[in-house]
Amino acid sequence: MIKRIQDGYIYSTAVILFITAVIKLFSAAGNAPILNWLDPLLPFSNRHVFVLAGAMELGLSIFLCVGSERGTKTACIVWLASIYLIYRLGLWWAGLPSLCHCLGNLNDRFPISPLALDRIAWVLLGWLLVGSGGFLIYQWIRKRKTT
Repeated sequence: MIKRIQDGYIYSTAVILFITAVIKLFSAAGNAPILNWLDPLLPFSNRHVFVLAGAMELGLSIFLCVGSERGTKTACIVWLASIYLIYRLGLWWAGLPSLCHCLGNLNDRFPISPLALDRIAWVLLGWLLVGSGGFLIYQWIRKRKTT
């Protein structure tokens, strides 16, 4: 039963990552002024950060669909979510606004406030971290009980 739940979680995560990757990559191709600004923590423009994050998300979503080992998939989700959490904590630590401008030039077409996007991003980050972390802890406890 737990394997079916984990498979559903992994599939849902693949879908989420695919959608967010497409949005980031599409946005990176746009002409919104924010794309040319330097990222507040990384030495790259927002456009390059969108491309990098979108490529990682796309690659992981594909791996989640074609890979076979649940533990490796779950560990990769924790890895990516940890990167995003560390980035957001870095923004907080530096006293910078952490509002999500993830849509870039798509904000012109879909007037979603950065505050709403920020909240959605936190919910998705929570889904990635809590879900994958929970499954890894479950697998670790199960292994310890069998040895």
